[in-house]
Amino acid sequence: MLGALVRAALSPLLTGWRPRALLRPAEACVRACVPRGLRPVPAAGCCCWRCGAAPEPPGFFCSSCRALQPPDRRLDYFQLLGLPRRFPLDPGRLREAHRRLQRALHPDNFGRSSEVERGYSELQSALLNEAFAALLRPLSRGLYLLELELPDEPPAAGEAEAEADPALLGAVLELNERLAEAENQADVRRVAASVEARLRELEEKVVLAFEQGRPRDARPLLRQMKYWNSIGDRVKEQLLPR
Repeated sequence: MLGALVRAALSPLLTGWRPRALLRPAEACVRACVPRGLRPVPAAGCCCWRCGAAPEPPGFFCSSCRALQPPDRRLDYFQLLGLPRRFPLDPGRLREAHRRLQRALHPDNFGRSSEVERGYSELQSALLNEAFAALLRPLSRGLYLLELELPDEPPAAGEAEAEADPALLGAVLELNERLAEAENQADVRRVAASVEARLRELEEKVVLAFEQGRPRDARPLLRQMKYWNSIGDRVKEQLLPR
C-alpha cells in the first residue's frame, strides 16, 4: 500500500524520464548536436541524426536507416573523394570519384526527402565540388596539400622569397615580352610550349618534395608555379579564336 502511494506521488516527476543509459542512441546523440537553423547537425561521426546508428565510412549514409548524413568536416578532400593523400593524382580517377559521389548525393535525388536530408544534400554536393576544384589543378592541389602537411605555418610563407628571386622574375619578364611581341599564333604557341615545359619541370620537383617528406621544399616551387600559371592563362587567352 505504501509502495503504491509513493509511486503515485512520484509519478508526475518521473513521467517521460529514463536513465541516460536507457536513452535510445538518437536521443543521446541529439544532446551533442548543434542546431543550425532548422537542421540538427550531429557532432561529426557521432551518430545518425535519424536513428542513432553509426554512419558508414566516409559517413555519407547511415548504415542502418540509410538516411543522408551531414558533411564530416574531419575528412580532408582526399578522404572525401576516396583518393590517396598524395600530390601525384590521376585526373581521370578524380573525375570518376567526383561523378560517382555526385550521382548519389546531388540534391536532385532528394526532392521528395525530408527538409533535413535536402539540406544535407546541398551541403554534401557543394563540398564535393569544392574538393574537386581544389584537387583538379596541380597548383591548387599542392597548396592544399601543403596546408595539410604544415597546418601551423601561414599559407603566405615563402611569397617574399619568390618575389625576390631574380632568376624567376627575369624569366617571367622575358616570356611576357615575347608574348606581347608575338605577331601570330605560331609565336604564341612557342611561348605556350616554354610555359608548359617550365610547369612540368616544377611539378616533377614538387612531386619529389612531397614524396620524400620535404613539404617545406615544395612551398617555393608552388609559388613559382603560381607565376607560370598566370602567364599560361594569358597565353590561353591569346590562343582562343577571335
